[in-house]
Amino acid sequence: MSIGKVILGAALLAGTTTSALAADRARATLSCKALPSPEFAYDCTVDLANARTGAPLEGATIILGADMPSMPMVHNVPPFEFKAGDKPGRYQTHIQLDMYGPWAIKLRIAGPLRDEVVAVYQFGPEGSEARKRGGAGGKSEPQPAAKPGQLRH
Repeated sequence: MSIGKVILGAALLAGTTTSALAADRARATLSCKALPSPEFAYDCTVDLANARTGAPLEGATIILGADMPSMPMVHNVPPFEFKAGDKPGRYQTHIQLDMYGPWAIKLRIAGPLRDEVVAVYQFGPEGSEARKRGGAGGKSEPQPAAKPGQLRH
């Protein structure tokens, strides 16, 4: 077998493996419960799985970042690292936010799978709830009519 065929075979195999790995994404389900004190403190759990196979992802490093979409870069919330939880693919951490309201949560995942998951959650006195795109029930909220000479985006 010639060296050219070996190199071509290795390149094809590497391209196939890279494509298969690139298709794997993480599915992260975040749940946070409010702690009794201090105010705006939460005990958070994330269940992490391979989105394609559904298999729990063990041995991952997960860093949570938080920012308020309505006030980008105003709140200086430090990153929080999750620790392995009580079952495969489950991770836990405590976070401290600055106020109630919608927070864009960014989960940076490293380990068996590298990915970044971003979603907006509503944080309140009880805990967190994922916000649906387009408003309640998947329907967008009605926009007021444009005034003459005003553009609507």
